[in-house]
Amino acid sequence: MRIGKLGAVESRVGQAFSDRFEVCGLDPSAGAVQFMPTLRSLPDNIAIDCATGESVLEAARRAHLPITHACGGKAKCSTCRIWILDGVEACPVQGELERDLTGRLHLTEDIRLACQLRPTGDIVFRRLVLDETDLLIANQLQRGANTKSGELKSVVLFFSDVAGFTRFSETLTPYDVMYLLNRYFAQVGELIERNDGYIDKFVGDGLMAIFGVDGQPDAPIRAVNAALQTLAAVDRMKPFFASMYGIEFDIRIGLHLGDAVIGSIGSPGNERLTAIGDTVNVASRVEAANKEAGTRLLVSEALYNRVKDDVEMTDFVRVRLPGTTDRITLYEIVKLQPEAERALNAVVVRDTVRLGGKTWHKAIRLDSLVEGEPTVLGFPSLYAVVLRKGEKIFAFNNACPHLKLPFFEAAAAGTTPPASRIDDEGTIRCRWHESCFDLASGEIVSWCEALNDDGVSQQMPMLGDISKNRAPLKLIPWREEAGQIWLALD
Repeated sequence: MRIGKLGAVESRVGQAFSDRFEVCGLDPSAGAVQFMPTLRSLPDNIAIDCATGESVLEAARRAHLPITHACGGKAKCSTCRIWILDGVEACPVQGELERDLTGRLHLTEDIRLACQLRPTGDIVFRRLVLDETDLLIANQLQRGANTKSGELKSVVLFFSDVAGFTRFSETLTPYDVMYLLNRYFAQVGELIERNDGYIDKFVGDGLMAIFGVDGQPDAPIRAVNAALQTLAAVDRMKPFFASMYGIEFDIRIGLHLGDAVIGSIGSPGNERLTAIGDTVNVASRVEAANKEAGTRLLVSEALYNRVKDDVEMTDFVRVRLPGTTDRITLYEIVKLQPEAERALNAVVVRDTVRLGGKTWHKAIRLDSLVEGEPTVLGFPSLYAVVLRKGEKIFAFNNACPHLKLPFFEAAAAGTTPPASRIDDEGTIRCRWHESCFDLASGEIVSWCEALNDDGVSQQMPMLGDISKNRAPLKLIPWREEAGQIWLALD
């Protein structure tokens, strides 16, 4: 029998082996037993035997090896992730549950979930979640779908800043500075998202965005399109800023294509997707080179070679990027070729669009809404109610915050009690226990008036006090465009 070298653990692991033989119906003193793969764990330097068909997590728990498993081994949290250092050939292909989670996190093939891996031969692995801090970082329970653990990708980095920002920020009031920047960023952010870009961060007057986060093959030309549209939007803003503040407002943009590590970074609960690596630094320096070259948009040679057939280039410059000794060639792009312009900027009918940091789902045409009549719409994540009362539109989750029972049926069902009521003041009264909510703010107007004072339902007293779970109504952001109502469900 093979166990680790750590004496303090040796007898405990050995006893665990004997216990396992008994569980499996085997005699540990028998001369011939079924082959059992050896699992060696690092950094513990402990080896344990694994029964045929047993998962790494099951074997580890039997041997009291501390492998974290926040979800209980259901392939939901990824905290049991291990790095296969040797014996990859003894690891069967991933099953559906493991593949779904590791695919969403973009884990490499040598990172496996101990709860799902059932090795057929000897392996050496390293535990990747070692303490409470690692657990907070790795745990995917209730984590956003955009969380990524880190992967190398070819992406386009978009950097921009405002020309002469320091000068005019010193002459304007703080309010005007923030108003000016927010008005500019609101329009630029929409253009970036319309071109499938991801806004990484805003730093002062600077913006960083990433194109190709999800491996889009047209990310290079879309990044150029977003840059050109941004410059056009700024040109439209210039007269307004000149008349309001007497300033000449302009920006500079730099684009670079290269490999970067894409992953979520930040303290648990405050993670944000970002790019890390020299590609980021080069992109920032390309943007800075505009000042010396007297240009507004420069792209690196790597990016230009990918888009040169679809753009019009007016000039190129040889510059030494700030902070480096190398001279490189940068290209000034002024517009797209007509065919590329038509293909990229054609009106495309989509069921979802990304705008303002939200994913908007096409819901219903405005003229389909009947005045004062709630319309229930089904989506994969929830049922939404859309209501038009006069000039106002209300949208909210069809589940009452009290017991998550529906305010309205998705179709006529002859239910009892009747449908919830909405008064002329914009207050909804839930049909189940008569909680009332303000449709404009979601605030609680009154809570569970149909229950007894002790919180017990007259119809179902066996349930006891059900007056808890006090929470406001979940409102759903909505927008109207070209007669279509869109809902932000994330």
